[in-house]
Parts: sequence; structure tokens; C-alpha cells
Amino acid sequence: MSEELAIETHGEENLEVYHSYLRPLEWKTNQEFHDIKKGVEHREDNSCFLKMVTLKHENERVIGLHYVGPNAGELMQGFALAVKLKATKADFDDTVGIHPTVAEEFTVLKVTKSSGKDPTKRGC
Repeated sequence: MSEELAIETHGEENLEVYHSYLRPLEWKTNQEFHDIKKGVEHREDNSCFLKMVTLKHENERVIGLHYVGPNAGELMQGFALAVKLKATKADFDDTVGIHPTVAEEFTVLKVTKSSGKDPTKRGC
């Protein structure tokens, strides 16, 4: 479910939305190699985006999961079952993330939109 539909359906006050911007580790080493060799940036920093929409009053049940970045179809297909089975934010937090993958970022999301904090990921 999109954040907009979740707001319309459940009300913004009933949602907690986690989000993050990041650059995949697999891009970092490749980019540094090319920067040193050619002095050229190949990809922008933090060009991937993740979002998790949860229902506060249902133990932060995940009702929306969004990702923009490499291998999005493969990554999201893996989480589709969890969302369908009514996984909560705590279920994601309790999952061991496979490192180094972008998918692991869903298991360590901390910054909420309501906090007003910068969601930009720095380092591993």
C-alpha cells in the first residue's frame, strides 16, 4: 500500500513511516575504482530509497514496503510474503540481514518521517 493510500485509509496519525536513502555497497567500491582511475563519478551518492509504512495501533504491522534501486523486483518479491502474512516492524528488526545487500536495510530501518531526522544512510 502506498503511503498516500494508507493515510487516506487509516489516517496519518495512525501510521509510522520509516525511510532511508543509501548507496549500495556494491556501487561504492566500483565507483571509488573509477573515480581514482578516471576521476569520473558514475553514480550519485545515496541514490536508492527505502520506505516502510506501518500501522501504529496494530503493533506496527507493515502495510506498505517500497524500494527504488537495483534489483528491485527480486528484492521486493522476497518481502511480499512477509507483508502478506502481516509481519510487523519488530519481525523485520528480528531478521538477520544478509550483508552486504540492500535488502538488509529493511532490517535496520530506524529513521521515521515523523522524527524529522535526516534519513540519509552513511557507511555500512
